[in-house]
Amino acid sequence: MKLLLGLALGASFGAVLQLSGASSHTKITNALRLKDLTVMKLILSAIGVGLIGVHLLDALGLANMKVKDLYLPGLLVAGLIFGVGFAVTGYCPGTALAAAAEGKPDAWVTILGGLLGALVFAFMFPDVETYLLSFGQYGPVTIHESFGIQGFLLAVPLGGLCLWLAAKLPKGGAVR
Repeated sequence: MKLLLGLALGASFGAVLQLSGASSHTKITNALRLKDLTVMKLILSAIGVGLIGVHLLDALGLANMKVKDLYLPGLLVAGLIFGVGFAVTGYCPGTALAAAAEGKPDAWVTILGGLLGALVFAFMFPDVETYLLSFGQYGPVTIHESFGIQGFLLAVPLGGLCLWLAAKLPKGGAVR
């Protein structure tokens, strides 16, 4: 049953990406150039709904939120690699898969590059694990615990802010 739910949610996510145009290299590149904010509206909406939804499910006991350890050097390097790859190819992992499903050959370059990078890292990791993990580890850190409040009390206003920003961004057009 969980597999079917995952398949249905994944298919729905892919459909939203495709229908919104987020699987378009041009649309993503124009979003990064602040010429077309449709993808930005989609991202802000997803963050807002996700923030509120996940914390609501957790509060109702229907989800189990487990926070991974904060590893700052890994986060910075991964963010840099992801950002450069996103800007160069015009795809992130989800949009690349949606574009590949549409038959766009350039998306396959992104997918193969991501898989190759993951394979290289997997083979390198045992040799560099001790060095990489010797600094910059902070354990499981959350913003709400740092302030000593419930996660839901922070997720609702932040999620609401994301949804409000998504509604306020201009429809499709450029930032003026």
